Amino acid sequence: MNPNPHAAPGQAPHLRPAGPQTLRILADLIAQEQPVFAMPSWFVSTESAQAGHLVSEFVRELGGRPAGTHYRSFFANSRYEALHGAVKLLRHRAAATAPAHQGRILVLDPDGTLARRTDPLGEGPDRALAPGLLTHTTVAGLRTALHGTTVCGLVVRAPELLDAGALAAVVELARTARATGARVVVDLSDIAPDSPADPAVTALRPDLVVLGESLTGYEVPFGAFTGTHDTFAPWTTPKTGFLHSNTYGGNSVAMRAVGARLRPRWDAAAPVHRVLAAAAADRQATLDLYARHVNPMAVRMHRKLHGALNVVRAKGSRLTVRLDSGRELDLVDGLCGAGLGVAGHNPADALTDVVRDHDPARDHVRELEQVLARETGLPHTFPAVSGASAVESAITLARLARPGKRRIVVFKHNYGGKTLVSLLATAAGRTRAPFGPLYDDIRYIDPFTPHAVDDFRKEAATGEIGLVWIELVHGSSDAYAPIPGPLLDAVTAGRAEHGYLVGVDEILTSYYRCGTRFAHHGRLPAIDLMSLSKALSYGCFPTGAALVSNEVYDAARRTNPQLVEELRTHHAHALGAHFALQAIRQVDALGLPERVRALSDLVAAGLAAMDTGPRGVIGRRFAEGMLGRFEPRVPGALGRFVDPEGEWMTYALILWWINRARAFVVYDVVLLPLTATEREIFQVMRGARRLSRTGPARLLAHAALFRLGQRLSGALKPGPSRTPAPSRSTV
Repeated sequence: MNPNPHAAPGQAPHLRPAGPQTLRILADLIAQEQPVFAMPSWFVSTESAQAGHLVSEFVRELGGRPAGTHYRSFFANSRYEALHGAVKLLRHRAAATAPAHQGRILVLDPDGTLARRTDPLGEGPDRALAPGLLTHTTVAGLRTALHGTTVCGLVVRAPELLDAGALAAVVELARTARATGARVVVDLSDIAPDSPADPAVTALRPDLVVLGESLTGYEVPFGAFTGTHDTFAPWTTPKTGFLHSNTYGGNSVAMRAVGARLRPRWDAAAPVHRVLAAAAADRQATLDLYARHVNPMAVRMHRKLHGALNVVRAKGSRLTVRLDSGRELDLVDGLCGAGLGVAGHNPADALTDVVRDHDPARDHVRELEQVLARETGLPHTFPAVSGASAVESAITLARLARPGKRRIVVFKHNYGGKTLVSLLATAAGRTRAPFGPLYDDIRYIDPFTPHAVDDFRKEAATGEIGLVWIELVHGSSDAYAPIPGPLLDAVTAGRAEHGYLVGVDEILTSYYRCGTRFAHHGRLPAIDLMSLSKALSYGCFPTGAALVSNEVYDAARRTNPQLVEELRTHHAHALGAHFALQAIRQVDALGLPERVRALSDLVAAGLAAMDTGPRGVIGRRFAEGMLGRFEPRVPGALGRFVDPEGEWMTYALILWWINRARAFVVYDVVLLPLTATEREIFQVMRGARRLSRTGPARLLAHAALFRLGQRLSGALKPGPSRTPAPSRSTV
């Protein structure tokens, strides 16, 4: 099933223009002020719980498994993100039990698409951009590779292309791989929502099934990997429950689109509809369903916070949360969906100027490329469906443009995403550690040491650097300042002297989030690549872009023209581009340059006024535009028992912000709405000052009292249902 019958042979399917059903979903969400992206990772909605159940039942029936067999899913934004996630899960699961596999995954890749993306220069599985994937286009090649090779997983892509004999051969190979402890993945990204039992699933009985855009009619970016609870076990502890994540995954648009296409599979009297109705009617039933089919650790957090993360309304710069007691709190949104959008949640013009005015025949993708070229000076746009996919495309294009220079330099504290390629730009070692092998010719330089400039110059002098990738301001690390100016000066000088490319990650920082239109303005005079995403989404639709110069584009095309064309077209989406165009138009229409200039002063003054004395809960802090970060700490004897980055402090901080400051701040970062009023900014900053003057014992006591109060309130109502024990059936 190919949504683009005019695509070149072997080219991956494109996303389709948005049809009436998708536009209706968006219109309803915006008009009803329902959150689309309330927060990454921790957002538990009725739609996502229902989608988890529907996908579980769908996969169960594809494999002919008995009723009551339950599966768990991780929601992504494309088939490729889902494939990367499945590989990460297999590697993590096998790391402690069968280290001899060295993270190798055997892949049947009939059209070679995955191989081109993970090994764009054809350097082989050891030197690939995403190493350890042994890809083969034929069953014979797969058989030869498996002989004498220990792997931790076998991935079968496009099984619909296999005839009966080839499928039987793959089943035998899967049996051989399983005997060594390997797990099996089947990629059904193009399967129709009304498909009956699938022969590949019934025969291979995979541990994971990868699903893709077919479940949204190819109209909304979507992907998922679905499997047994036993397979997902590595990600079922408080420390690992969010080790793999993405900002847009499980968004309300995609979840409703999946639901709209899977619900008709069952007649109205089927049990599946009763389960969905129960979740729609009761929050605790929603949590039960989400724990069973998506992420039990997210539900654990929601239950411990008694509704403090239950966002039921989102409009502009404000959110409403509904506590378990039924009480609703109106809050200033201090998270902005992790920096999403330029006009807050559900702006009215998203409905009037985009959804209702959308012309699928108009070339919004080309228009966006032209607008972004004027905005950035980078004339070539590669559409993306997330920040991670934008970073991945940028890194891939840089490797193609500098094929003889393998080395990539990333500064520590950078965050780039969690796919196997974007993970290279995520400098936190513990985030990468369970998922190797990863690309090894990469250097992480700490930008905040006294010798950072010397370290970088020594690396540049080797002449081996092809790309320097920079996130200038960090929103999720232990860095409390932008990248220092002298280091950026050294990067600029080395670019001219040594010929490496400079790429900037502006996913979090673009369009005045950090005070200037782009964070690199005034810091880097020339760049070659850029990634964008969050601001372009307009808070409504998963989208992004990698932007490159003429020189990068031309050099990359000379190296691998087929892959460049695939990256340029595969994620192109007229509706996503339309939302991005509207977001950019509104930047100046809303007067954001002037507004942010004034509001940034309030944020800077508020954070500067935070008490960082030795007995308080706040250590370092910094502000850059509308972004602020502070360091939680637990000084004194209490620090022996309470981890400042652990669950108790996380819960205490969230509850303090919501109850005392009436602000939605989930831990140690404030990403304030660009359209907030001065009064709203003052409210959050007043809360920041009060928090800094609260001792850790009082903070923890406040959280304990809140939770006790919620329990007492709940005692007057029927108690919450218990999360059922997960099934460990095989798909």
